[in-house]
Amino acid sequence: MSPGETGTTIDELLDRAVQAINAGDRATATSLAGQVLSVDRGNPEAEDLLAIPPRYGEIRRLTILFADMVDSTALSTRMEPENYHTLVGRYRDEVRRVVDRYEGHISSIKGDGLLAVFGHPKAHENDVRRAVAAGLDITRAVARLSAQAERKFGESISVRVGIHRGLIYLDTDQDDVYGFAANLAARLSGLAAPGTVAVSDAVAPLVGDSFELDARPPASVKGVECLTVHHRVLGERHEAPQLRSPELIGRDRERASLRQSWQRARAGTLTRPGIVFRGEPGIGKTRLAAEAAEMVRAAGGPVVRLFGSPLHTETGLHPVRRLIERRCGITRLTDAAERLRLLQAELRAGGLDPAIATPLLAPVIGVGPEHGYQAAALEGRTLYESIGVTVLQYVLACLGRHAGLVIAEDVHWFDASTAELLNSLLAGADGRLLVVVTGRDGDWLQTDWPAEVFDLPPLTDEQSEALIAALNPAVTRAQRAEVVERCDGVPFYIEHVVSELDGAGTDSGVPEALYEPLFARLHHSRPDVVPVVEAAAVIGRAGDLPMLRAVVGRDAEDVDDIVTELVQARVLERRGDDGWRFRHELLREVAAELAPPSLGRDLHARAARALVSAAADAEPDWPVVASHFEQAHHYEEAVEAYHMASANARRRGALQEAVVCLTDALTQLDNCPANPDRDRKEIAIRMERGFLTGATQGSMSGEGPADFQRCLALASGGDYEDELLTTLTGLIGYYVPRAELRRAHDLVDSLSARITENRPWSIPAIASVMGSVVWLEGDFVAARDHLLRALADSSAADPLVLDTAWWVHVDPISLAHTYMALTHTACGDLDRAHTELANSLRRCDVLGSPRDAYNRASTYYMEIWVRLESSQIDQAATAVAELRTLSEQSGLDLWQLVGRTQHATVKALAALEADADAATLAGHAEKVARWVDGSRRMHLKMFLTFHDAIVGRLLIAAGAAQRARERLEMALRHAEETGMHFYDGELMRVRARTFTAPEERRKALNEALEFARRQGAILFELRCLLELYEIDGDPSALVDVVRRFPGDARWPEFARAQTILARPDQR
Repeated sequence: MSPGETGTTIDELLDRAVQAINAGDRATATSLAGQVLSVDRGNPEAEDLLAIPPRYGEIRRLTILFADMVDSTALSTRMEPENYHTLVGRYRDEVRRVVDRYEGHISSIKGDGLLAVFGHPKAHENDVRRAVAAGLDITRAVARLSAQAERKFGESISVRVGIHRGLIYLDTDQDDVYGFAANLAARLSGLAAPGTVAVSDAVAPLVGDSFELDARPPASVKGVECLTVHHRVLGERHEAPQLRSPELIGRDRERASLRQSWQRARAGTLTRPGIVFRGEPGIGKTRLAAEAAEMVRAAGGPVVRLFGSPLHTETGLHPVRRLIERRCGITRLTDAAERLRLLQAELRAGGLDPAIATPLLAPVIGVGPEHGYQAAALEGRTLYESIGVTVLQYVLACLGRHAGLVIAEDVHWFDASTAELLNSLLAGADGRLLVVVTGRDGDWLQTDWPAEVFDLPPLTDEQSEALIAALNPAVTRAQRAEVVERCDGVPFYIEHVVSELDGAGTDSGVPEALYEPLFARLHHSRPDVVPVVEAAAVIGRAGDLPMLRAVVGRDAEDVDDIVTELVQARVLERRGDDGWRFRHELLREVAAELAPPSLGRDLHARAARALVSAAADAEPDWPVVASHFEQAHHYEEAVEAYHMASANARRRGALQEAVVCLTDALTQLDNCPANPDRDRKEIAIRMERGFLTGATQGSMSGEGPADFQRCLALASGGDYEDELLTTLTGLIGYYVPRAELRRAHDLVDSLSARITENRPWSIPAIASVMGSVVWLEGDFVAARDHLLRALADSSAADPLVLDTAWWVHVDPISLAHTYMALTHTACGDLDRAHTELANSLRRCDVLGSPRDAYNRASTYYMEIWVRLESSQIDQAATAVAELRTLSEQSGLDLWQLVGRTQHATVKALAALEADADAATLAGHAEKVARWVDGSRRMHLKMFLTFHDAIVGRLLIAAGAAQRARERLEMALRHAEETGMHFYDGELMRVRARTFTAPEERRKALNEALEFARRQGAILFELRCLLELYEIDGDPSALVDVVRRFPGDARWPEFARAQTILARPDQR
């Protein structure tokens, strides 16, 4: 059907519309969807395209504050409407003013309830603390407003504040938030007493070091099934509680400098008083300052600490105010008069004159002269400088007359007055003062400071692992590796990520304590930064600018400038001309949370397509492409990408990786709609996985058997002729190694009837397999005919065609050559046997992985057999070494097992040839039997009767004839059960040696001789006749077999027969 005169089909229009949406071109997509609906009203796909929102919002972890006026409805019944409106308006203004001061944002106002968010549109690294501080200030502001209202209107008001932190959907167009977190903040306000702030259990651990909290009994709230744990905020803390410091690792140079400087300060000889620790947040600056404090206190020295605050960068001498309040014991409940009394007591204790110092220090702690002191008769610059001098005197008085330490933490947040104090301390140090300064990268550091500067680098991987082990010795090796990868050597990150590892060994995302500091670095005043960091996070830890532009889509024109700004903000790092990399993996994880699921899927789809299109002349990173499609929920494309990844892994010889990729493809295929195409794809993938599993581990290992069964069920249940043929051929690789020869023979007969002209490869393939099965059944003559037929048409067996049509790990042409080698060996023709082995190796040269390695290993195995039959032990040992090397290098677990078995076999026959003692031979027999029996238990039964015969020979030579006979009869029963009679003649011949009576022996040898003649095995016939000669001494039968034997004296049996016939008494 055509929607227009151009002849464009609806499907084509929809495809173009989807491409436009994926490229961010909504206008084109809308136009195309409209064209479809104009002729196909109600088309569901077109309607879905039109329903896609014009812009995506963002997923954020934000702190939500909800302020609610208490009993406002009752109040409205008692007040005139105009007065009520005025009062409520003033209330809203006060709340808004406080929220604005802490740089939050009023998101919605519903009556007298105001919802504010902290972290949007401006993000800080301490938004949760800002929210709690704002909540306290709101209660204070409303209390002041209430006092005014009572005087003016005779009514009082109060407010309840609830604060929660969690994931919300941020609608940036409508300036609104959605999600449980916003609802819970409102519910928490209902749990707060009038005039108080209640915080959730998610907020409490993030602010406990800054605010005093009172845990309240869990309570039920509307809409929440379980009880809600919450805390009442009592007020600000003046000093954070002391926590156990983690072990200091990787900072030996810095610690040595601290110790040396403190020793000199104690001696009064410190000429460079300052030590500066500079670096990014979490790098360990505070931990080194704590180390310095512990060291000085341990020596009995005084420590003075000044803390910078991000909330008070413009508040003069705020660090000094906190210092005075801590030392004086001033709390939030201390009134002004008491503050003054405590200050004056502190000044007297420090040797300062209260009359002089009080007028200059009391304003610093917010106490005015109306509370009992005479204001300083100074103004302007003179007053400012006098306060600065007095503050310096106070700090020095805190140190006394002893060597001491001043710690200035987070100097990048110091106000100008406190920065001047720090300058004065460093400049006026008297040799007994050590000043430790910490701060982030920036321009706050004075170049003329007498200080040693340490720019703290991240911990090395080894140091990170040591810190992880110190924090939690139970962390596993895999967990350690994951933490090291995510945290990039930042100790603070490591501490929090380790603390949140659960018992299952997985992480719970970015720890809450790290989220705000990391997100503040991501956030930017430009609104177009968010789409760029969202796209970058989807791409991964690192990428390039062309890829980033492609994923951002139509709004990508400013990507380069935004990346430059993100580099300056220490979010990204440059890598070469076009490369970028997230500075920390945790930054990427935070950025990855921003995109809502719908946008995230869209970005992943764009990333996948960008990777493919950018690699037009090369191979894309298919596993990454597949992962993007998987996360985009584009399951069919994910299946194809995982399939391509498997093919790429096969070309590299990474067979286990290829199997994993195919398994991932099947997982994604489960998400695709059921239809014949999916069935065909599932059959193709399962056959390939079964093929690879059989090549590496054996046909009975892994998912192979279940894959074949599933394919057979699918192919038999519909019109799947090609797939059924593929499945049936794959079953060859299942039945033959198990020595289920009757089933294998029937299967090959069935396949012979399915040979068609459009499958020319099937002619040599089926002939080769039939030849191998008939050979194993013991009919060497018939087998030869089939094998020759396969080799006569070998050109039809194109390796490239077989790669997708023949899911049997043995190549039919290599297989035919190796079985022809065994046929020639059984006939005594060594030269032709070696020629066939060489031809097989040449065939392996043109095969792809893993067939090349598998069939080469199989050829080495056959060569070992040929060498052992002709008693060429040394050459067999060489072939064993080649087999073992190949199997290890190629990751062929099955052939590694075979190689170990053959190694034991060769060593055993070498001992037998060297006439080793009985105990040695019995030990070798035991070892070979152990390997062979292990293979039987694994249902890998093909060829095992050859090894059983060797075990029998060893036991006979060791004098254990009865055990040998039991072993050989077990092998003959095994041959009867499986139909695998290729070595029955040899088993019967060796068993004959276990009989002591000549008649029994003769009878057994005649049975073996008859079998060897029926199967056309001249070599086995010769061996039987030689042993009959030992009994009867009659050489007449040897004459005919020697005449027919194509071999020469390289065969010990032939040489011995010639020697017998050459004796004068035997002529």
